[in-house]
Amino acid sequence: MILLVQNAEEYNNDLRAMIMAFFSGEKISGMSPEQAGELSPKMHREFTFVLTALYDEKEVRLQIEEKGSVLYTAYASGNYRDKKKFRNRLKLAIYRLLSEYTGKTLPWGCLTGVRPAKIAMAKLNAGKTFNETVKDYQEKYDVSSEKAILATKVAVRERALTEGIDFENSYCLYVGIPFCPSRCLYCSFTSYPISSYKGMVEAYLDALRKELQYIGYTNRERKLVSIYVGGGTPTSLEPEELNLLLTDIRSNFDLSYLREFTVEAGRPDSINAAKLKVLKENEVTRISINPQTMNDKTLKTIGRAHTANDVREAFRLAEGIGFRSVNMDIIAGLPGEDAESMRLTLKEIRRLHPNNLTVHSLAIKRAAELKQQMVTYGSRIHQDMEEMLKQVSETAEELGMKPYYMYRQKNIGGNLENVGYAVPGRECLYNILIMEELTDIISAGAGASSKRVIRNAPDEGGENIRIERCENVKEVVQYIERIDEMIERKQDLFLGV
Repeated sequence: MILLVQNAEEYNNDLRAMIMAFFSGEKISGMSPEQAGELSPKMHREFTFVLTALYDEKEVRLQIEEKGSVLYTAYASGNYRDKKKFRNRLKLAIYRLLSEYTGKTLPWGCLTGVRPAKIAMAKLNAGKTFNETVKDYQEKYDVSSEKAILATKVAVRERALTEGIDFENSYCLYVGIPFCPSRCLYCSFTSYPISSYKGMVEAYLDALRKELQYIGYTNRERKLVSIYVGGGTPTSLEPEELNLLLTDIRSNFDLSYLREFTVEAGRPDSINAAKLKVLKENEVTRISINPQTMNDKTLKTIGRAHTANDVREAFRLAEGIGFRSVNMDIIAGLPGEDAESMRLTLKEIRRLHPNNLTVHSLAIKRAAELKQQMVTYGSRIHQDMEEMLKQVSETAEELGMKPYYMYRQKNIGGNLENVGYAVPGRECLYNILIMEELTDIISAGAGASSKRVIRNAPDEGGENIRIERCENVKEVVQYIERIDEMIERKQDLFLGV
């Protein structure tokens, strides 16, 4: 356990995030200096180390002590109450202190946020060159040159792909289908086994239709630019149910401005020709077929009820039916996998030659079964992560793909990132718009989260936007029974003052 001692709480989350970046999975206990002073020497020695942050109006003193001995000390000058100027200065100081203590550097330096490319986007919009933006990442955040270049490349693509969109009058629609063939070991999404919920699908789709009708009507004057049907696994539905869902979407929304219509068909064991034909007939333009890995042993470990051969067959079936944009998700750092495992997966990916490839660095989510089984899997995960991501980048380049969106998560392996690659012209606009928070995301379904982007309302970080959210209940029965309340939540968010 690590002890964090502070005389002020303004930067508690930042300090904890930085500690977790170096010591993933460690528990952190927090105390005031007065409380820490009452600990006996014996109790002090029980902590792996003690990190102390003492704030005053001129500077912050940081120190690391181990078993009663102060090992490292650092200072961050400035008034800690001025968050806009002081926050990054403090994070850089604590990062360098922890780096000195551990002898490690992190690829993203002191950056701990979800959207690292957002910094590059702002700098490029302000007139900075590509090289100047890369240099800023390195000097202000100690980001490695490789990651600084990656983030800037992504921002360049994002700017090009979103050019001409009327952000204020446009929006995206997300539709959540919370059913799956089975639950994966690492999954934390709202997802329930379809075999146990067959009797509720009709009532769920009825409630969903009511929510979609409300969203479509209240946004009839706006431009719908992207539809994303996710989950769960939407293709867990039977062909007739899937057709009913897609027909409801198409009949309730003006699709004149629509740039893409995506449906996650992520589980190969949920796909067949009849379902893919329903998607095609309903003018779906993008789908996902997600192997996660092409190693059968790992697939069994993580609870995927399909084989690598099922992935191959599903992909070829989709190509034969005429889908031109097909994404494949893979995960780096799965239990028991190493750099050689990734090489085998990417060898199979190259044979299939998809035009979208997304790599996720395994993150340990609180709601995932993997979190509960860390005693079993802890020593077998997150192996060779940086090498794996390097291999994916090289494979994507070989397949003619460029990085176009990225994000990070808490407790992500190796303090790394998730990256979407695509052949130019095959990118997913929804991924960019939700990650960079450029348009409203209006969501329907159990567990769906809506996001309103409010401009001309500066927040504490100085940005000229503010984000407000509302969430639907996650449990299927509750969603069905409380559908009117879900609609009222949206009314309050989007139509309230």
